[in-house]
Amino acid sequence: MLNLQNVSKTYKNGVNALHDINLKIEQGEFVYIIGATGSGKSTLIKLIDGEEIPTSGTVEVAGINVGKLKHKKVPKYRRNIGVVFQDYRLLPAKTVFENVAFALEVINLPTLEIRRRVREVLELVGLEDKANSFPHELSGGQQQRVAIARAIANRPKILIADEPTGNLDPDTAKGILELLGIINQEEKTTVMMVTHDRNIVDAIRHRTIKLENGFIVADFVEGGYEHHV
Repeated sequence: MLNLQNVSKTYKNGVNALHDINLKIEQGEFVYIIGATGSGKSTLIKLIDGEEIPTSGTVEVAGINVGKLKHKKVPKYRRNIGVVFQDYRLLPAKTVFENVAFALEVINLPTLEIRRRVREVLELVGLEDKANSFPHELSGGQQQRVAIARAIANRPKILIADEPTGNLDPDTAKGILELLGIINQEEKTTVMMVTHDRNIVDAIRHRTIKLENGFIVADFVEGGYEHHV
């Protein structure tokens, strides 16, 4: 599903963000990406979603060499990837239903199919009763659930959750984490959750990859080290 081989990334300002990264994530895995600010987490995401290309090495997602994509093909490629951010990024003038539907309208899905899928994902995230509400009428946790519903609406192969619990209290954060687990199981979506919150990682165990100064320094499962780089 996701295969990075000898990937390094140096920005034009001379910052070496990633060094010789080798990483394989299988279809249907749930993986935490952890590390301090500046460890390379954001660059890793940008390489996977095609926002940046590697300085060296190959980034392959679902058999596609992302670094070799022509610029005009990147938007279509990104349909393989759903991204959820810390700050929700909902459209304030649209209802919950319209926010989720928008992700399907831009790929020209038929209206009936859009309506069916929106109802399906709102039920999955527990917000079927909030379809006609606007973002400002929701709690932070509910807004994040809408953002997750929108991100998975077109059945992406990978869901990248970038610090999705950063603005939430611990109980709400745990609910979001459990929801991501349900999506991983029921939708068979590969989930990559980027976080610096060790409590989250310890709450529900999954494979955990630790970045430090652009290097993968550990890759462990269920609390026990699989291998230490």
